Amino acid sequence: MNEKKTKVRVLFLSIAFLLSFFFLDRIIFSSILFNFPNELEWDTSPWYNFLEKRRRIRFDPDESGILAVGSSVALYSLFPDRLTENLRRKAEAGTNPIRAEFYAHPALTPSDFYYYREDIASKTPKLVVYVLNPADLQLDYLVSEKELKTGKLDPSIPFEEERLFSDFSRGRHQNRILYPAQFFRENARRIWKLGKPVFLELLSRSLFLLTRYRNFVYDPFDSFIEHHLRSGRSYHYYTGILPEEGIYLRGWTKPKFSIECELKNGKLVDSFFSQKKNTRLKIFQETPEELLLLNENFESRGWHGLELQFPGDAEKIRLRFETEPPVSSDEVDDRIFGIPEVYGLRLSQNFCRKDFRKDISYDRIPGIDDDRISALSDTAYLEDYEKRIYRSEDGEAALTRLKVIRMAKRKLRESDSYFSWSELEYLKKGIEFLEGKGVRVLLINSPENPLERSLYEESPWYKGYLSYLKNLGGAKYTFKDAKDLFSDKKDFLDPHHLTFRAARSATDEYSNWILSELSSVK
Repeated sequence: MNEKKTKVRVLFLSIAFLLSFFFLDRIIFSSILFNFPNELEWDTSPWYNFLEKRRRIRFDPDESGILAVGSSVALYSLFPDRLTENLRRKAEAGTNPIRAEFYAHPALTPSDFYYYREDIASKTPKLVVYVLNPADLQLDYLVSEKELKTGKLDPSIPFEEERLFSDFSRGRHQNRILYPAQFFRENARRIWKLGKPVFLELLSRSLFLLTRYRNFVYDPFDSFIEHHLRSGRSYHYYTGILPEEGIYLRGWTKPKFSIECELKNGKLVDSFFSQKKNTRLKIFQETPEELLLLNENFESRGWHGLELQFPGDAEKIRLRFETEPPVSSDEVDDRIFGIPEVYGLRLSQNFCRKDFRKDISYDRIPGIDDDRISALSDTAYLEDYEKRIYRSEDGEAALTRLKVIRMAKRKLRESDSYFSWSELEYLKKGIEFLEGKGVRVLLINSPENPLERSLYEESPWYKGYLSYLKNLGGAKYTFKDAKDLFSDKKDFLDPHHLTFRAARSATDEYSNWILSELSSVK
């Protein structure tokens, strides 16, 4: 009898523990994580930012909501705020308010889109704009490991579906972090065949958020602590006031720059980094009259504090910084640019801005990194491009993938006909689902750098691919081909990402297409 009571008690305690953990995991943990102030900037912690962003997306019943779906290609092709402004300006009087939002993250593939289909539909958008690039189709798996080793392409080797599924199950972040439950539910038998550890890992991630989100759980907290309890010197991209001359995304300035600083109680308290010893810094107040505020030699290399006091109750002050000697970008990191740039100082992350902003993780930052490209000659662009993108001595994963994608395009060029694989089937299924829910879908074949598109655009496969996309959906589906929208290679940062200026132009062009689609919504 006592033994039976003990077993019941153990069972009861076990159930109570699991229920308590489930409550803490699903309710308390989730609430804290996604309601904490998000001060992360562009291109940081992509999985957290995506999950946090999509939780905030809500369209009112009387709104014409637009979801811009896609990978980093979409993120580098559109400005939702500019799109919203364009559409509201062009829309007829009396139409519903229009608002566009990103539903995108790096490396979003058609299979991701398929698994997000129910969540996308739950946002009740009037239109989904999917900006698709061939690089989003997992072209890596067209090139086998044998072909990579030998460097020789074998047209008889097909798309490696089994290797793709194995990688999806074992290590791909999207499948294991963003939608493990849906992926597990649809593929449990195939996952089991990969082995018990893989099966249990995905099952655990399907059940418990803490297990699922452990890769990024500290990111928003680290960012907040760095901003408010530390110095704001450890960061990825700059979020402060932009100098007139622009700024490099990682916070480096030109040797001379002017900036309008926000003051707090008449003070500017901030910091900067000097790359070289014995850096001379001069700071001038430019208005209402020019006044030299600082002329100092900083003997040591590193971060230095800056504190300036101004009389009166001015909230802003215009300053000019001059530094010597200049710094080559190669001295800092020779991987960033193919042709070196000239730096001055590195500013703290939020330099000259009084307060850190939140909910800016999907706000693209303008930088000299983009602007410099349009100023290059054709010869210099090619030199810079090859060194940045295809440098042979570098084993960085992102660059290695671009090399594999280039090989895949060459392989597609050799194909005598169009053929499909799972990613394209997922695309079709996702679009059919949304159409079935009454959501219009506009699919845009995004531009590619002419240097890369020329590798295969005249091939039977590419022509068949465009035909496939054109005929992919039903009455609520439209396909637009934007491949020829930009003929200048200098509109591209790499094989498929647009510069800041080109993305503004693309947004304006896409606005016309989107407005036409919205007029079809009943």
